[in-house]
Amino acid sequence: MDPVDEIKQKLDIVDVIGTYLPVKKAGRNYKAVCPFHDDHDPSLMISPDLQIYKCFACGVSGDIFNFVQEFEGIDFYPALQQLGERAGVKIEQQEYDPANTLKKKIYETNQEAAKFYHFLLLKHKAGKKALKYLTESRGLKETTIKNFYLGYAPNSWDKLYKYLQKKKHKTEDLLKAGIIVKKRSGEGYIDKFRGRVMFPLKNISGKIVGFSGRTIFDKEPKYLNSPETPVFHKSWFLYGLDEARLEIKKSGAVFVEGQMDVLSAHQEKIKNVICVSGTSLTSNQLELLSRYTDKVTFCFDSDDAGVKASYRAVSLAEKQNLNVNLAVIPEKYEDLDDLIRKDSDLAKKTLGNPVSAYDYYLVTTFKKHNKETALGKKKILEELVPLFSKITNPVLIDHYAKEIAAELDLTEETVFSMFKKGTAQSYESAVYSESKEKEYFAIYKSDPEAYFLALLLKTEIDTINYFADKMRNSDFDNELNRNIFENLKEYISDRKTDLNIKTFVKTLDERSAELASELYLWDLERNINFDEKTEVIRELEKIKERLKKEYAKRKIKELTQELKLAEKEKNTEEVEKIVKKVKNLSEDLK
Repeated sequence: MDPVDEIKQKLDIVDVIGTYLPVKKAGRNYKAVCPFHDDHDPSLMISPDLQIYKCFACGVSGDIFNFVQEFEGIDFYPALQQLGERAGVKIEQQEYDPANTLKKKIYETNQEAAKFYHFLLLKHKAGKKALKYLTESRGLKETTIKNFYLGYAPNSWDKLYKYLQKKKHKTEDLLKAGIIVKKRSGEGYIDKFRGRVMFPLKNISGKIVGFSGRTIFDKEPKYLNSPETPVFHKSWFLYGLDEARLEIKKSGAVFVEGQMDVLSAHQEKIKNVICVSGTSLTSNQLELLSRYTDKVTFCFDSDDAGVKASYRAVSLAEKQNLNVNLAVIPEKYEDLDDLIRKDSDLAKKTLGNPVSAYDYYLVTTFKKHNKETALGKKKILEELVPLFSKITNPVLIDHYAKEIAAELDLTEETVFSMFKKGTAQSYESAVYSESKEKEYFAIYKSDPEAYFLALLLKTEIDTINYFADKMRNSDFDNELNRNIFENLKEYISDRKTDLNIKTFVKTLDERSAELASELYLWDLERNINFDEKTEVIRELEKIKERLKKEYAKRKIKELTQELKLAEKEKNTEEVEKIVKKVKNLSEDLK
């Protein structure tokens, strides 16, 4: 048996977490005060059935391995060894990382190189120009330079290579670490980084995985980064995450364009700032970030390139179900670094008062085009409709349709119809994160569909069957909720025993399974006594009626549009059919 599976079989997540925190029974689950953010009311839910945990305030989640890694601040392999020892499972190192020896050598090599660079910057005459650039031109303090272990790569061919050779590092390891390269002609090797301020790139454990170097001699490229190595993968790396992760858990993340923005922000005690390094923003980086927060503020440069980068970043972040805002740098400042150095109070105010992504779209688009002319209105709508048609929340659609209509002096129906025509069919739901910090007993107010399913997943089989018969799949507007309900009806169709949540989750696709697991973790027991069957049924009946009415409202809205078209076409027969349908649906609203 795989050691991971064997450990999971032998250890219970409640017992493991219970060795770190006091846990308390909460119905079928357990709860605790989350150790990963400033928590006072228990928001960490633990499921012995699913062997998972999730904090409904900061969003951290996972299994026993994730918890130990997060709590101890260690990588997977040390967590595996620790839990293996507790479970009595022997772990063979080569089973998990055949290249572990090579990785260890690269880490050691990078650490030695960083030490060399750091010494030259602060203690050697060769680094005087670089130190002057950082302290005088960029305003960095020595404490910041030391904290981020900045350095200087000398403007010579092979100083680092010779230094590391003296330290008994093998040429083969230096090549694999990416800090030396073969000469273009002839035999031998030279340093990859020369004449550059060096930014060590640290992983979440503080180990140096690579480097980014900025020229101080106006050489191209302006920034040079380490290549892909066994320990450095650009598309997954976030600069500053090792320093920022704790603050990010509390306050969300601020994404900026470059390392200097990060350093200036941290120097001003703005500690939740990160950036990419050597690549454009990727979905992998956002997936990594989502382990720490669901709140992201993008703060990119105010030029056209920055605006385009913001648009792309928002699109990627929304696909990860992140809550997105944008901090708009005032036009007279180049970037966040420039703003902080010239007006740190304004910088903090800018980051503390971001605007929503859609408000940002409005501001930037209205700036570009003249809304007083027909051509300007046309260009504005051509840019905005593809963006706003992705909105699935009817309240937001209504709000922005009205705002755009007012700005462009158009009818709301015109703008709304343009949104409707451009609306994507798939329902990309981000609604669940909106309710994480709300009291559990009020969840149904913000998401009655999810609340209804959460109740069903915890109740008895005959109650599930009863409500499965009373509800249509179409009563669920959200695609994920609808999929869970459809699968639940099929799963229970021939069952006599109560629902086995672990087995049921395995019947779902990945996204639906993740949501169903989260719903099962909701702490509904604090407000509902599941031992009192009548109380559960009464609550389900109430939500069922609400969902029926919501469906009727949606359907009537669709039919109203169809009715207008039928009347315009003078199709009397179709008009009568639609009117009859609207009348029947209106009965459900009484």
